[in-house]
Amino acid sequence: MLKNILSLWTNLPNNIQGFIFILGASASFPVMGTIVKHLTEELHPFQIAFFRCFFGLLIIMPLFLNKPIKIFQTKKFKMHFYRGLLGIGAITAGFTALAMMPLASAVTLGFTRILFLVPLAMIVLGERPGFIRIILTFLGFLGVAIMVDPSSENGVSISSACVALIGAFFVSAVKLSVKSLSSTEPTLTIQFYYGIISSLGLIIPAYIFWLPMRLEHLILILLGALFGTLGQMFTIWGLRICNITVVMPADYTRLIFAGIYGYFLFAEIPNINEFLGAIIIISSTLIILFRSNFKN
Repeated sequence: MLKNILSLWTNLPNNIQGFIFILGASASFPVMGTIVKHLTEELHPFQIAFFRCFFGLLIIMPLFLNKPIKIFQTKKFKMHFYRGLLGIGAITAGFTALAMMPLASAVTLGFTRILFLVPLAMIVLGERPGFIRIILTFLGFLGVAIMVDPSSENGVSISSACVALIGAFFVSAVKLSVKSLSSTEPTLTIQFYYGIISSLGLIIPAYIFWLPMRLEHLILILLGALFGTLGQMFTIWGLRICNITVVMPADYTRLIFAGIYGYFLFAEIPNINEFLGAIIIISSTLIILFRSNFKN
């Protein structure tokens, strides 16, 4: 039976395999988000972020055993340090946003990281985006404005949207820093220094805002770290074997998974503003993604 399944898998075209991998990542990441959202009812986001980074480091630590010396060697420690600080900002803002708004809305606003890449690429890389890309960026942020409902007690407030956008901005900055590092640094070296720097950087905030923890909390955070790491692995495998324009639309299915998890676990039902805003954000970011792979 297993042999037949493996044979069927190997006979699938690379594009299909990549699409399935990204679907797996889209299902895995919201599981971590669901666990984090549940934990924020009893723990501070700084606590959860610290253990998420620390457990994430422990999970990949066995991979360091083969070439420990080479992994530690780097000539770009300053860039690793900046990437670690940006990662701390991304994870703490992202976890805080999960505590403040519906799961699907937090996932939707997370996609604005693609919109932030446009101005960041202009400032950091000196790129000159075309008129259409600029219009699409403004359109995407208009979708954010539509999602915000100041009078809503259970939806997306102004403060929660701001926190989510800050997190998306940091994620965009992380992507640019990783792009710079990956030109000379091995993947495991990047992951190692991020795990060390983020864990050390979050110890003090986690201590300051410490709330009583139970073994159940640690097990759930470890489970969330496992799903987060699994989602990262699925993403790497998917992008490795197929073109990004084929597989990345599948990344947006994480909104569907987040909606399902949010509905059954938190009884969350998006209102019309959140629905329309999500359509605008997803449409604009998808077009930016496709155009960026066919035009500069």
